[in-house]
Amino acid sequence: MNTTIKKQNRILLTALIVLLASAGILIGVTGGANRKAKDDLPPAETGTLTEKSETAAPEEHRKQNVIRETETKKEESAKSAEKKDSDADAGTDSAELHDADEAAAAMQKPEDTLPQFSVPVDNLVIKGYSADLPVFSYTMNDYRVHSGIDIACSEGTPVLAAADGQVCEVFYDPMMGVTVGIRHAGGAVTRCRGLSEDTMNLVKTGEEVRRGQVIGSSGETALIESAEEAHVHFELTINGEHADPGEYMKLTYLEDVYEG
Repeated sequence: MNTTIKKQNRILLTALIVLLASAGILIGVTGGANRKAKDDLPPAETGTLTEKSETAAPEEHRKQNVIRETETKKEESAKSAEKKDSDADAGTDSAELHDADEAAAAMQKPEDTLPQFSVPVDNLVIKGYSADLPVFSYTMNDYRVHSGIDIACSEGTPVLAAADGQVCEVFYDPMMGVTVGIRHAGGAVTRCRGLSEDTMNLVKTGEEVRRGQVIGSSGETALIESAEEAHVHFELTINGEHADPGEYMKLTYLEDVYEG
């Protein structure tokens, strides 16, 4: 009986040892497999989600900075191009205006420009132009405007054309005597009055004359100025309006000589 029990106890002990050994082997194999699987994971996969985010954030910021810099450069290039175009347009406009002015000057006809005037008689002016302020008339014994200048000269003195032009009138005026009118460029007309009667046979209407050419001689045919010193009455109109001859030619006035 005791022998049988002893055998059974030995069998149970042997079985228990075998079970414990098997369990140890199983635990060792499982732990090794787990360590191997962990070692086989890629380095990026072993990090946490937070670590991945922190690694990716600088790269994303860099890309955004590059994009912003590119857009800024494009805007600056566009503005620079617009400024160049604006400057070019301004320069073109200025050049076009300059060309237009030159073209207008080139297209201006000679007849639109006043000629150079010279005195019909080289002597002193004894009465000046006064279209606004009346001056005393010794002949009429009153004050009245004077629409021309009176140049002192003796009877028979040659009278010259004041500028190039065409004779537009030769006639006898009851008050101002023998008159010769010459039409010039720029809408100007000059008239010499109080000339001698012989003048009417010297030039004809429509005749072309040159500056300094003799167109008559001085006389005493101007009844309205007969009490004045012997002279030639000279008038200038521009586009039908009386003008002061002294503004268009060099004159010497009697009062200036006396004052000097």
